[in-house]
Amino acid sequence: MLKIRVIPILLLQDGLLKKPVQFKNPRTVANPLSVVRVFEQRHVDELILLDIGLTVGQDEIDPDLVRDIAEELYVPFAFGGGVRSVEVIQNIVQAGAEKVVINTAAVEIPELITEGAAKCGSQCIVVSIDAKHNGEFYEVYIRSGSEPTGLDAVVWAKKVEDLGAGEILINSIPHEGMLQGYNIELIRRVADAVSVPVIAAGGASQLKDFVCAVKDGGASAVAAGSIFHYTKITPNMVKGALNAAGIPVRMYNDVDYSFQVVRSEDNEK
Repeated sequence: MLKIRVIPILLLQDGLLKKPVQFKNPRTVANPLSVVRVFEQRHVDELILLDIGLTVGQDEIDPDLVRDIAEELYVPFAFGGGVRSVEVIQNIVQAGAEKVVINTAAVEIPELITEGAAKCGSQCIVVSIDAKHNGEFYEVYIRSGSEPTGLDAVVWAKKVEDLGAGEILINSIPHEGMLQGYNIELIRRVADAVSVPVIAAGGASQLKDFVCAVKDGGASAVAAGSIFHYTKITPNMVKGALNAAGIPVRMYNDVDYSFQVVRSEDNEK
């Protein structure tokens, strides 16, 4: 079994770190450069940075922001938000990002996946899928979870793999930011349908959620945002819990991975 990655997700808007709940009412958390320095020191495996302002069609990607972040990090990171051309993909990579995340444009311009993979390699292309159950199936939503597409998330996951995506980030809209646990059923359905790595996102609230995402959901990586901003749980504690559950993770001799069970009432303090 390959080592499972622990990946903080940072959402940006107007150059600041934001945290919405179910894609709504984002509030400012911090300066992103300060936060990436902290995660760098904690030896996270990767970071995902998504500009939610660009996702809804505001402005254009600022390569200087990507470059500034890259200068602060040795850790690999993926950047996304408003990506709609191969040129933009190349600009993001040239600015220092290892991967590029595509969501809305993947649905509207599916050839972008293939063309981006041809130019930069499939390992560079991460397709993000935001989904919500519509009573019949898990439906794909675009534009920051605001617009239904009629696409089945599992079918779409298979399609983007065929188109050349090297990785899939699966996020359950009702779970996003709610700190109530991952949607394990959705993660498992997607993981069973594809052979590329699947990153679980949306709703992690306690250490056992990360373990369940891997053992029960079949995820290749676990990503989260709110839990690292608003609770006492750290990425190193997540790695400690995964390791204790027999799940292989990348660990360093000089890092403390000890953890304890954090109660929900502790998270609110």
